[in-house]
Amino acid sequence: MYSFEQVKKELLNQEKWVTYTSLTSDKEHTRLVTVPKDFQKDSDKIVIWDVNNKSWHDIQINTIKSIITPK
Repeated sequence: MYSFEQVKKELLNQEKWVTYTSLTSDKEHTRLVTVPKDFQKDSDKIVIWDVNNKSWHDIQINTIKSIITPK
């Protein structure tokens, strides 16, 4: 399980593959995301930028299964 600070550190100004479970559908999603600037404080959710879909999403921290650096 990740903490908010761990997730923010992994994603701040870096693109990573994040796999998480949706709270609304219980589906698992994998997205290439980043946090483009440091504007968030400790929370149970983090706002991320989906690189491929060019859209913002908020992810519940405790639903994140993995964070992987692209090859």
